[in-house]
Amino acid sequence: MVVGLLTTWRIVAATSGRRRYLWASATSSASELSVAVAQCAEQIRQSVINSNSHRMPLSRDACFVSITPTYSAADVERISSSVSQALHGVSSAVDVVGTVVDQVNGGGAGVSLLFHTSRDKPNASRAVAFFIGDEHGRQRLRETAVGRWHIPVMDHCRQASVLPLSATQATSSVRLPPELADISDPLNVRLLLLASDRETRQTADALAQRFPRASILGLVGAATPFFNARPYTLFGPTIRNSGCVGLAFSDSTMPSLTVAHPGMVAATPVLRIVRAKGNVVLDVEDARAAHTLIAAMRSSGSGDNRVYARISRTEEAAREPLTRPGPMSAVFRVTGGDPAKGGVAVDTLSDIPHDCFIQFLVPSSVPVATPELGSGGGPTVLFGVTTSTIGDSAFSGQEQRGVHSAATEGGFVYAYPDIDSSGTDLFSRPTECAVPGSIATLSLPA
Repeated sequence: MVVGLLTTWRIVAATSGRRRYLWASATSSASELSVAVAQCAEQIRQSVINSNSHRMPLSRDACFVSITPTYSAADVERISSSVSQALHGVSSAVDVVGTVVDQVNGGGAGVSLLFHTSRDKPNASRAVAFFIGDEHGRQRLRETAVGRWHIPVMDHCRQASVLPLSATQATSSVRLPPELADISDPLNVRLLLLASDRETRQTADALAQRFPRASILGLVGAATPFFNARPYTLFGPTIRNSGCVGLAFSDSTMPSLTVAHPGMVAATPVLRIVRAKGNVVLDVEDARAAHTLIAAMRSSGSGDNRVYARISRTEEAAREPLTRPGPMSAVFRVTGGDPAKGGVAVDTLSDIPHDCFIQFLVPSSVPVATPELGSGGGPTVLFGVTTSTIGDSAFSGQEQRGVHSAATEGGFVYAYPDIDSSGTDLFSRPTECAVPGSIATLSLPA
């Protein structure tokens, strides 16, 4: 029986240990969830034993779980308790958060665990688990009706030139839970790892304001209404149908976060934005935005009618490769336009500032190359966006050691540390990304 299992599962793990922190990642594609969790837990246990932290007292640890809906719904809903029990020999207690995803490491099915422990100062530096939902004042800013692909603000695109106020200026009323509000030194929080439904905007804004030095990376879970009758399946002490679960990590070492869009190619040159209102680009240099976009679509000859826009703070940032963009660029889906008025609506709930730069993009027909992994010393986290045009995900078929990777159609939300969160434009707040083939890479410190 053991021999038969050898051909049905793969496991990938990496570990890093120093004086304070230990990270370990493990992935299994065993067809039975109990077997998959046991295999991941055993590999993590071996990583802890082999590290220089194994002599320290057991602490309360944390584990981020990504799991595909290829197991029974009943088994998936028990994943938090299953992981906690499997890691009992490693941790005295473990906080488990995560979500159901479309794919895990290598672009396939299975379960993937990212484990974190702190042994020297468990009371001061352990990860803090939390949940933020509608009961914390979160508003539903995005359309949730089945079959609708736009957001309500796009309904006003045709009147964009006369809108008195930006539809993106909704103020956040999110109240952080005590677990986060009571953190004595918010500047010491360097990483927030999240799993969420599509309503990421206000939650991420509130977190960025509270923890300005933190890198934020959150995965939008796969929709699961036809799997277990839940809109989304978010793991924690209890299963959540909506909201955001996450882990806040404090450390003196900053993780490295990069976001790339290797699934896109340019359809126009880089153009300066002359006039914009809210999330609508009205005029670009020498032309109306919609007219420029229509001409580019006609000349591209692409059969794919999806169009995207790269918006950059400076012209220098706009000319960086899409595979290695910096924090001063972001890519969004173009959701509508009005040839008569010339406006183009971009799928963001933040304001587009004047005098920045835009370049229209279309999906590439060339398979996406897997990004180079960072050298932070610990495992690497990859969150990607699935697409039927460029393979199943940005890293489909690229199984890698030391990687916790997950991909969904909903994409991810991210924020670089030390952004000016006092503004309202898209460079002053976290960014939501559902651009096909896009990849967020988080290199964890040793």
